[in-house]
Amino acid sequence: MAKISDDVLDQIKARLSISEVVSEYVTLSHRGGRLWGLCPFHQEKTASFSVVDDQGFYYCFSCKKGGSMFDFIMEMEKVPFVESVKMLASKANVELAEESPDERQKRDLNETLYELYDKIAGSFNFILLKAKQGEKGRQYLLQRNVHPDMWERFNLGYAPDDPAWLYDFLKKQHYSDEILSQSGLFSQKNATYPLFRDRLMFPIRTWQGKTVAFGARDLSGTSKAKYINTPETSIYSKKHNLFGLYESLDTIKKGQHAILCEGNFDVVAMHQSGYTNAMAPLGTSFTEEQIKLLRRYCSKVTTLFDSDDAGQSATAKALILAQRFGMENKVLRLTKAKDAAELVEKEGEEALKSDLQSPMQGFHYLVNNAVNRYDTTTSKGKSAVFTSVRPYLDATESAIEKEALIKHLSMLLNVDESSIIDDYLRGKQFVAKRDVRTEVTDVGIRALNPATISVDLYAMLTLVNNRGLYLQTRYKLVVEDLEDKEAEALYNVLEDAAREDVGKNDEYILQMIDDPQLRSDVALSFTMEEFKMAPQKVLNEAVNRIRLRNYEKKRVSNKRLLDISLSDGTSDDGIEDLLREKTEIDAKISLLRQALGQDTITGR
Repeated sequence: MAKISDDVLDQIKARLSISEVVSEYVTLSHRGGRLWGLCPFHQEKTASFSVVDDQGFYYCFSCKKGGSMFDFIMEMEKVPFVESVKMLASKANVELAEESPDERQKRDLNETLYELYDKIAGSFNFILLKAKQGEKGRQYLLQRNVHPDMWERFNLGYAPDDPAWLYDFLKKQHYSDEILSQSGLFSQKNATYPLFRDRLMFPIRTWQGKTVAFGARDLSGTSKAKYINTPETSIYSKKHNLFGLYESLDTIKKGQHAILCEGNFDVVAMHQSGYTNAMAPLGTSFTEEQIKLLRRYCSKVTTLFDSDDAGQSATAKALILAQRFGMENKVLRLTKAKDAAELVEKEGEEALKSDLQSPMQGFHYLVNNAVNRYDTTTSKGKSAVFTSVRPYLDATESAIEKEALIKHLSMLLNVDESSIIDDYLRGKQFVAKRDVRTEVTDVGIRALNPATISVDLYAMLTLVNNRGLYLQTRYKLVVEDLEDKEAEALYNVLEDAAREDVGKNDEYILQMIDDPQLRSDVALSFTMEEFKMAPQKVLNEAVNRIRLRNYEKKRVSNKRLLDISLSDGTSDDGIEDLLREKTEIDAKISLLRQALGQDTITGR
């Protein structure tokens, strides 16, 4: 593209104030002749980011970043200068010089897809609200106690059962087959077969209100995938969007916290009950991109995920992520149902309001969960609680806040603060050393060699190649049993895929993996017969090996505690408990060794 003239820049600045631009990303308030807000470029709890309209510049007094509206867009949208000018020129209705063919083609595709998605969302909504075809969807929503005003608020829709309807409709709207093939609305195997049939449709909208994707709930009762989402396209990335953010924006901009729910129906139930600040990650994983998006508008986040194990695991991850990005974090809980949608469906909005407990501070919630899980009458149990909540402490930047959290933990465990601090500092030194080694050795993507990888990763690669075995394997092996970081990451991908019902397609799985090394390993494993041979037997052996490893660690820990107890005068009851534990561990190790002797495939 030709050099942008000063006249174009002047026209943009004449039609847009910098505060108009910035306020779409940051909540600004007047103070001392300037506009102030929380800096979007670093973590902070006190506003140090200022905007001066008459000068046309922003500046953060903490991280020292500053510039014009063009610099701001470059930072926020991660685009080059020319692209930032284009974005602001479009907003200001200023004409630009001629685009390159590639630039024009990409912009045309995106604009066409935005138009297509808005159009089809409107059509799905019309069918749900008024057409005879939508009666099934209307009845289903009424059965779920979803009020009609929510149908309109969220622009809910119904995708007809007729497999020819969507293609025929869009062709009549003059969309080309090339555009439709890139829309994410049709099967990859059959360009005219719709991805969504006989489904209740939840439009996924950007913070600006543009429809970019759909979540869809099966109403046929015959599909194996109860919920499916649009695959990623040129206008849609799952990790950069939140269902319900657009509908919640007015509320959270007024100083409210954001409430993270697990599913689309939960978000609708919360809004229907008056909690118009509820939204949901698109999957169980709450991402860095999503937390950064939220930080533009609020400084507090509260979780209300499902009460099952997977939901609680997602809660812990979300709390730690929010803490790392400097957001105040809390947890809401329900006692009468697994989730908000279930409670509203059965008992109504008032039941939800009355059952929501007072929010608990994130760290206190994690500590309470750990205390309920481990025996804190023993030193081993206390150590396990500390290990469980340590990631939250690691995510805490403020030394003052960290000290207060440690004090709370020491009171609950009846342990001196100095002991917790000593353990914490020793762990920090270990982590620092490990990270340095990783940075030095990670010089590029390594080729996958099945003979040299850990038993953990071998098991997960076998599982990702035989995903039908995932649900039964997850009851034998949890992510905390794994030591290999790549294996942990792949386990979490498989969990997300299972919960979102998108794990049927290898391409979907690869799109869910962010780490280049892991994506490379999984992609290569899809081409190797090794990970497809006798998968059940391989997984049985791997599970037994991992369990054996963990019990052998427990035995070492038990022996240390027993040696200490025998030498320091521990009560007979305490020693008897340790001896009983030793007997149980020895018995389990013996059984696992026998099983491995009878059922061994690899030499791993």
